[in-house]
Amino acid sequence: MQEGTIVEWYVEDGDIVTVGQKLYDVEGDKTTFEVESPVDGVVKPLFAKGETVAVGVAVVELQSH
Repeated sequence: MQEGTIVEWYVEDGDIVTVGQKLYDVEGDKTTFEVESPVDGVVKPLFAKGETVAVGVAVVELQSH
């Protein structure tokens, strides 16, 4: 997989999330992946639903609260 498309956001800019909370789904070549928060923090999405993102590029910032 070289890139993926954001198919759904489950959080919005400014939401407070906890470790393991579902953030978004990304669709790759063969499947859709669910991405969870690795840390507690405040969400700042960097891409919109429907945008395609290269592997290794940050999709969301999580700032401590």
